[in-house]
Amino acid sequence: MMKKQLSIIIIALLALAACGSSGKPISFDDQTAPLKEDYKPYAGQLLGDAYSALDVPLVHRNFIEGCMSTGVIEFEEGSEQLLKLASTCGCNYQGLLNLVKELHPDSRESQFKQFEDYDKQLKNEGGLANLDNRVKDIFSSCQG
Repeated sequence: MMKKQLSIIIIALLALAACGSSGKPISFDDQTAPLKEDYKPYAGQLLGDAYSALDVPLVHRNFIEGCMSTGVIEFEEGSEQLLKLASTCGCNYQGLLNLVKELHPDSRESQFKQFEDYDKQLKNEGGLANLDNRVKDIFSSCQG
């Protein structure tokens, strides 16, 4: 059980590292497009009420791609594991978004920069170990 939870945390962390992999957005709302077909059955868990599956910003799509890609390969479509992963990914994204908004309540530019900083930190060697405890707490709390 602990091994599964650790793997879900690692997958979630990879999702953050995947942000910005398809172009260079300058805000959370840039470059909207449909959610990838593989992920549309899980749109409710991944997006909540934030977006339509047909109109998802690039940063959010990249996060979903990074978080879900391994699960789509490893788990059977529609399985409980894949649904749980989709819920975890959606929770992680929303939690990170809430955190950067809390840290920089008056500046969307600063919020986006903070989100990018977390992404860069994860791409560095040892980034996982050096990740901000608040982000680790978000990922852990989304496991439940």
